[in-house]
Amino acid sequence: MSIERKERGNLRHNIRVSILNGGFAMISTGIIGTFVPLYLLDALHGSNQQVALLNSLPAIVSVIASLAGLVIIPHLTHFKPFTFINILATRLSYLLLGLIPWISLPWSPTLTLDIIALGSFPQSLGNLGWQALIAQLIPQSLRSGFFSQRNLVVALIGLVATAVTGGILQWFNPHWIWPYQIFFIAASAFGAIELLYLVRHREPFSLRTPSRTALPINWQTMWQHPEFVRYTLLSAFFNFGWQMSWPLFNIFQIRDAGATGLWLGLFAVAAQLGQILTFRWWGRQSDTKGGMGTLAFASAGVATVPWLTVLSTNLWYLTAVNMESGIFLSGVNLLLFTQLLAKIPQENRAHYIAAYNVVLGAIAFLAPEFGIWCFQWIHMQGTMILSSGWRLAGALLFATAARGPGAVSDARSLWWRVLGR
Repeated sequence: MSIERKERGNLRHNIRVSILNGGFAMISTGIIGTFVPLYLLDALHGSNQQVALLNSLPAIVSVIASLAGLVIIPHLTHFKPFTFINILATRLSYLLLGLIPWISLPWSPTLTLDIIALGSFPQSLGNLGWQALIAQLIPQSLRSGFFSQRNLVVALIGLVATAVTGGILQWFNPHWIWPYQIFFIAASAFGAIELLYLVRHREPFSLRTPSRTALPINWQTMWQHPEFVRYTLLSAFFNFGWQMSWPLFNIFQIRDAGATGLWLGLFAVAAQLGQILTFRWWGRQSDTKGGMGTLAFASAGVATVPWLTVLSTNLWYLTAVNMESGIFLSGVNLLLFTQLLAKIPQENRAHYIAAYNVVLGAIAFLAPEFGIWCFQWIHMQGTMILSSGWRLAGALLFATAARGPGAVSDARSLWWRVLGR
């Protein structure tokens, strides 16, 4: 009985410290993710190409880290030390962001990109380690409730932290460097508190036997699985249109609309609020009306965002558009992954996910670069409309796939008839 009581006590303790750990992590990462684009464009006078790289470089580095994690994780007996080391490295990179202008002001934009990209490597490994740690510490029967509670608390903390940071930055000239430096150093300090709660997780002394040999990934077998290949290609197509406009939102909001730190904070809060309010609704819609059909609907909603964004530079209007974006992004983020899990076999599931992430990582690297290239030729409105059209085409493909493989063949036949072939 005393052993059971101790286990229940450890479980309650781990749930509590995990929520606190996630709250401080959200403050730290939220400051960096929301305000680095403003810092790069206004304070460091970075180029449009550098804004695109701010999106694309971390994506490709994260893919490499995920593949490395696929080899490393099976060899671990304890996940907490591995997670601690990698998160520590990431939070130290935030400290370096604050120190860069003192090290070399002329090279600050380039060094900022390098540190953000390199920091995404340990961040990705740390995320994998944390997922493995939580999978061992929280029983399967409690995970749904645990993640619902944790995600809600963490999101609310993120809302407050982002709004407060943006409000304080509003009082300073956006071209000044030192206010951003202070907040980046503060982000590193909040990361230190995050790590204190991470080490307070109670991980059993010996939890599992490590794998002595990593199972090789059989790429050829995976690409012979038709459902997986079809879904990966559909996702890649949609993600290209979705992500090609990502750097353009920062450029439009900051340079065209004149958004300050306060407004960027409000944009982030509106998007997060939209996601918080609708996350469970998307799950219910998926359960009752089917995952692929619901994904198609969410994707069609996301398709409206680039076009709506460039209709006006009014900042309150853009705040409303960001909330609309958050509503549909909540569904897309949820359903893209859950539908992937539905399309892959149970055996070697991690390998299928790794292959999928490699493809989408390549897309995440190429799409922002393509968006900036289009921006140079057809300007902001043309590129945003192209992105909306591309996203809508992806949504239509998801809707076609929701009707089954036969619908895909029918759509292909119709396409060839339209072309007169």
